[in-house]
Amino acid sequence: MSDFRTRLLEITGSATDSHDIRAMVARCFFYDFDGFPVRLWEGQGVLTTTIGAGDPMVTPDGTLAANEWLGTYDALGNNRHEAAQLQDSRDGASPRMKFGLPHIDLETYEALKADQALAKDRDLVIYRAIFGKGEGLRPQTPIQFAARLTMKSVEFTRRMSGRTDSPEMEYSARVLLASGEEGRSRIPGATYTDTAQRERAAQLGVASDSGCVFIARNAQRTFVIGGDR
Repeated sequence: MSDFRTRLLEITGSATDSHDIRAMVARCFFYDFDGFPVRLWEGQGVLTTTIGAGDPMVTPDGTLAANEWLGTYDALGNNRHEAAQLQDSRDGASPRMKFGLPHIDLETYEALKADQALAKDRDLVIYRAIFGKGEGLRPQTPIQFAARLTMKSVEFTRRMSGRTDSPEMEYSARVLLASGEEGRSRIPGATYTDTAQRERAAQLGVASDSGCVFIARNAQRTFVIGGDR
């Protein structure tokens, strides 16, 4: 049994209703840049997990081990990391998602821009870290794999702030990512969409394949567990 599942069962306890379960799940992000790994988590401080990702990460304040993640929230409670919600890619379209740092200093901006080629086709791996109600940072927090995305390109933006009293230059860097579903709607070998399934069947010499509709409908169906529906 995984550490994540064990911790979830501990938090669940004897609860029989979902409303009685008090747990928080935060996302962790491992940017597998070539030679420059970045590990972030949605919280404050340094998170230490039961498993690691990538190589040690060098920061201005020292070197973090492979199982240590930098918090994205500053002292004022602002999230300095821009992370899109994962989108449904069941139709094989592989929606493009943007992740990045909307507010960085000039030195970081120029360093990232100089090494932008190192991002293409590298992975962004997302994990889930689990915490109990009112629980602070544990010596080691269980995490669980959530998704793997592929970096396609990097966007850089510089603009003057909107303040009229003392305008400043603002710098940002964002990575455009695609899921592993990219290209799955193209034939041959297309999947999920009814049209793609029928075209593939025709190429294989099947004149009528009623299963195509069945497969496509199930691929697009959303199941709700619990609640009022």
